[in-house]
Amino acid sequence: MKQPFSFLTLILPMALVFLLAAGASGNASASAYAYSYSNIFGLTVSNPTGSIAVAGNTDISRSTATLNGSSVIRGGNGFVDAPQSGLGAVTKGQNDFSQQGQGGASYSRGDAQIISSQIPPFPAGATSTHAVNAAEAFLFDTGNADASGRNGSNTGLRVNLVVGAPGATILFNFQAAPFMQVYLDALAGAGSSSSANMSVSFTITNAQGLTVFNWSPDGAVGSGISGGTEFADAADLNLSHSSNTLTSGNLLTYDPLACGAPAGTGTGSNCGGAYTALSNNLVAGNYTLTLNTVNSADLSIFPTVQLVSEPGTLALFAMGLAGLCLARRKATASLSGGVQVPRPTLRQGPLPCLWSARRRPK
Repeated sequence: MKQPFSFLTLILPMALVFLLAAGASGNASASAYAYSYSNIFGLTVSNPTGSIAVAGNTDISRSTATLNGSSVIRGGNGFVDAPQSGLGAVTKGQNDFSQQGQGGASYSRGDAQIISSQIPPFPAGATSTHAVNAAEAFLFDTGNADASGRNGSNTGLRVNLVVGAPGATILFNFQAAPFMQVYLDALAGAGSSSSANMSVSFTITNAQGLTVFNWSPDGAVGSGISGGTEFADAADLNLSHSSNTLTSGNLLTYDPLACGAPAGTGTGSNCGGAYTALSNNLVAGNYTLTLNTVNSADLSIFPTVQLVSEPGTLALFAMGLAGLCLARRKATASLSGGVQVPRPTLRQGPLPCLWSARRRPK
């Protein structure tokens, strides 16, 4: 009597094989990190020639943070100490600009503070400006994050005509300590990236809104300036430091002055490089001086599928093979009408139960 062929006998091993394939693949978790920091101190604005009067000033201190679609913005015009913007597992407190670092749960934070200001003097008696920014973000698994810290000021200037010295020049002197780090896990999928960015600029515009002086230090004396002369430029303060899937797996550091990662709360002034520039002669009139410092961090991780070792993989594989063998034997018996068909020997292949058996003629 013919053995009935069971549909489940064939489907069961096939399902086990598909289960095996599904269990052996999955989304691999990856991480990304970015940190951007700038410390500008000893900044003085003076006029070697002519006479300059300050008509007004607005300080700006602002911080932002974004983490997987949630955002926060704090500070803005009129602030000299923006409250820290933080999302996720932030452990650093207000005005702590040192690194929180990698590890743990995802977070994003931005912080900015004008510690002292020359124009107008803040606190009372201050003769120079000191401003610190930090932006830092860490991602574990897929998602996106960004953060920023910005300090700046918009200062209205009135240049008075002095007999024998028409117009005036403006001299800028300061020191700065830039530091950035980025990391992107080698497991991150295509399109993932990690970047730390910074920019520092000094701009003078006239009453018609035309730029008559612009200085964006780029680490090379004589470049990055228009409408003036540059005398010192210790390191680039306008750049992006980034990592993508081509450079992933390495911690990339930007520390051009060898000051190292910020110590303490990151507000010290014991290490930095010198920066000096002088504007061309400004004729009598009204001008606006804009100082702007921005640090930001941007992260994005896309998933990737990799083979992952799962518990029970070998057991599932064995069960799948056993089911296929059983299906082959029952199918063979059904086709032969109950007549025993000799099984192939081991010399015919590594999986005898999967060998095709020809139907014997009746």
